[in-house]
Amino acid sequence: MRVAVYPGPFDLHSDAQVRENAVKIVVPQIIEALTKPLAARASGQGETLKERKAREVVFTGTLDEVNRHFADYQWSDGMAIIPPTVERVEEFLRYSGYAPHEEIAVLPLANLRATPWSIAVNAIMAGARPEHMPVIIAAVQAIGDPAFRLAVTGGSTHSFSTFYSINGPLARQLGIDYGQGLIAAHANAAIGRTMTLIERNIAGFRIKETQMGTFGKLQSWVLAEDEEALQKIGWQPDHVERGFDQNVSTVSAASSTFMGQNIIPSTPDPKILMQVLAYGITYNEAFASGIINSPRTLLIAPSTAEVLAKGGYTKKKLIEDLVDTARKPTYEWTFSKVYGSYGRIFRSFDRELERDLRDRRSAKGKLPPWYPRTPGWEEIETMPSISRDGIRILVAGDPSRNKAQVLAGGTGKSVKQVKLPANWDELMEKAGYRPLKEFVIQ
Repeated sequence: MRVAVYPGPFDLHSDAQVRENAVKIVVPQIIEALTKPLAARASGQGETLKERKAREVVFTGTLDEVNRHFADYQWSDGMAIIPPTVERVEEFLRYSGYAPHEEIAVLPLANLRATPWSIAVNAIMAGARPEHMPVIIAAVQAIGDPAFRLAVTGGSTHSFSTFYSINGPLARQLGIDYGQGLIAAHANAAIGRTMTLIERNIAGFRIKETQMGTFGKLQSWVLAEDEEALQKIGWQPDHVERGFDQNVSTVSAASSTFMGQNIIPSTPDPKILMQVLAYGITYNEAFASGIINSPRTLLIAPSTAEVLAKGGYTKKKLIEDLVDTARKPTYEWTFSKVYGSYGRIFRSFDRELERDLRDRRSAKGKLPPWYPRTPGWEEIETMPSISRDGIRILVAGDPSRNKAQVLAGGTGKSVKQVKLPANWDELMEKAGYRPLKEFVIQ
């Protein structure tokens, strides 16, 4: 496909510059592209590979040569991989519960079929284990769900990273971490790297081609929710709140533009602690505050959640109070929206401010608790930073620390139940694992 390129970010250009660049630079490119013949396609490593049969050997060589070959073809992330031999793939397929070439999902942008075979290839390269296959397959189904909007976030210039939360007894059986250092634990990191390679090789997001993150894109990461801590404080796990039985295993996919800043609540007062979390939600957002009302995933360490629970908070009540508290002045909200959003899609600041002040969500006398009550404060109008359906709470992390973290991301999200093969218990016993039933929470 031939492309006409505008020079630089037009949002930073004046109207006169945009007009001049369009006329003098972009239009001539369009005319040339439409009137001149296509250039002959160059041969070599950049050419499109013909479809190959799944079992066909694509390369033979030493470990170093395999790594170099896969990196040259952009099949790997450039880090060391384990060669995906046919024998290794077949071992992984034993844990999948699906036929080798059964369609699991079709992943945009490349719109290629993800099958257990192609999923296993990427899992092997990433250093995952065969028993991770059911979780990885469910994760692929989650990002393949149109509700996740992978086509929007996968290659976005906003550098969205995909992250996965895992609930249910399977997470505990596999040792998917929910405590200190959770996303860096082996199983978590291996599954996260697998999903990053799947986005590259099946979804087709490649750096400088279709993966256009302005500052790059972090590797996908994985966490489990601390369901034992949740049981102790009387809160429901995330998947139960989304309609699943507690002892069903699920994988949820969401996105975040960054890991966020630590919130360090330093108070035993649950109400003030809630207000500190609301402050974090207000000032950790994906984009400008008025553009998409970006969803927030709030990670809360077990000790912090315990203070809230002892103060009478459930997850539902906490979300209600966070939404009521997380507000910012309408003037500030409009400034962020007009000057900080993607694309100049709004009118002038004054006209947008006038419209926002008429918005039913804008109200006087609801100044957040972190603003001083100076004379005239009751006349300041504020807007909510988020809606009730925009907050998700996960309890995880180091239980000995007073921490929370706000992840702000895209609007897509999905959750899928993990399917296990019929002989799962037999396979796991041979692999040295305790039975799944031992990880059920009563």
